[in-house]
Amino acid sequence: MLEYMDYVLRQFEECTSWNKDNSYENIVGTSRNILQFDIPTALKVQVSNRATPYSYNTLELTNNKTINGSLTYLYTNCENLDQFIEGSSSVHLQQMTQSFRYIEPYYHHYKNNSKLEVPKVPELPISLAYGRMFYPSSSLEAMYIRRFPNYYQFILKCSSSKSGSSILTMYLQKNTGINCQELIFSTNEALLGYRFVHNFVSAGSKSNLSLYNNSSLSIGSEIWCALLNLSPGCSTTLRYCSHATNTGKPLIFTLSLNPLYGHVSSTYSIKTHENLTFCTKYDFNIYSIQSNLTLGMELWKNSSSIPVERPSEPVETIEDWPQLSHDKTPMYYHLLTRTENSGASSQRLLKDLNLTFQSSLQKINKERNVIENFNERYSEANFTQVFKVSTSLRDMNLRLLWEGKIRGFLISAGAELTQPPEISTNGLDSLEHQNWSLISPSKFGIQLQYSA
Repeated sequence: MLEYMDYVLRQFEECTSWNKDNSYENIVGTSRNILQFDIPTALKVQVSNRATPYSYNTLELTNNKTINGSLTYLYTNCENLDQFIEGSSSVHLQQMTQSFRYIEPYYHHYKNNSKLEVPKVPELPISLAYGRMFYPSSSLEAMYIRRFPNYYQFILKCSSSKSGSSILTMYLQKNTGINCQELIFSTNEALLGYRFVHNFVSAGSKSNLSLYNNSSLSIGSEIWCALLNLSPGCSTTLRYCSHATNTGKPLIFTLSLNPLYGHVSSTYSIKTHENLTFCTKYDFNIYSIQSNLTLGMELWKNSSSIPVERPSEPVETIEDWPQLSHDKTPMYYHLLTRTENSGASSQRLLKDLNLTFQSSLQKINKERNVIENFNERYSEANFTQVFKVSTSLRDMNLRLLWEGKIRGFLISAGAELTQPPEISTNGLDSLEHQNWSLISPSKFGIQLQYSA
């Protein structure tokens, strides 16, 4: 479950047209949300409210053997952000839950299609300031975001504890839609990094059976270097997103490679229904020849109210056209001879050509409507609860999480069942000596949120 300040930050990105999915940090966000979801570790209560249209605050209490708390304050000069923020009683559950992420393809020619909207870039710099104080430890967290025109964004994060250790991290990002670049520097061991994601812009090909191309292919990479000890790090990830043309079900495939450690990881996620998602992840290490298979799913449940069915949009056919002209048929109008005697033959030729391609045009509209209707049914559904489960065959663990809305409160409860490591007589760990009957809960917690 997203915390209230994380929800405000996500809406701030949406209000300023910043695509968070177009970054290397979230290139495998879907599989991470389904397989490696966060589980509460204690009893946590959060109360949040919107003091003014530009300021938000949160009070949090946590009971884990001792009572701890935190106070959070956020301020921004972003106009109309309060219209994107909703309270816990009216917000959709899918907006507060880290779940399947729809990756919209990047279209280069915005002007050629009136239905595509150009991303709105803020004309003036927009800023956001965030601060959080923990007690009784007296630790501090701070973040400052500056959104500039021309697709630039600067982020400054700082954390300080009573022991004296402080970490400062700076991000300089440029997100143009077709690619995203990030330059990162952290005072922790003088860490310097560079990350980028590039989206391939492609048009429909003759070998593609689907006339409506709604798929996207992205490749990203990151390079790190700790300047104090000269420790390098790098990784590369490939992501492919598409939809089933007959059902509109979205699917995401990723392939990651870390050449320094010899780690290869692949994930496959598919939303088989509006309320059901499956995800698998396979890890393999080239050097140690070790592998692991992780499985996960999430199941949504909506209210008992019957959704209202939307009427399908009518498809324009040849019979609906009273007379063919250049405005109606710009594709074949240049083939006609502009003579007075050839008017009837020209009309017959245009009609024959459009009848030939009418089935293809109707197929494009049908595929597009199926995909758009599937996404709209999920985003507008009134879900009341979601159940997540994931397991790892090598780690022999079981992760459970339930999140829901009850009387205006957002509740999250979860547990992780693991097995303590068992050592054989020769001192080596072996999977065949492990027993699922010995698993016990290693993590359990409940989180309660309310916001007005």
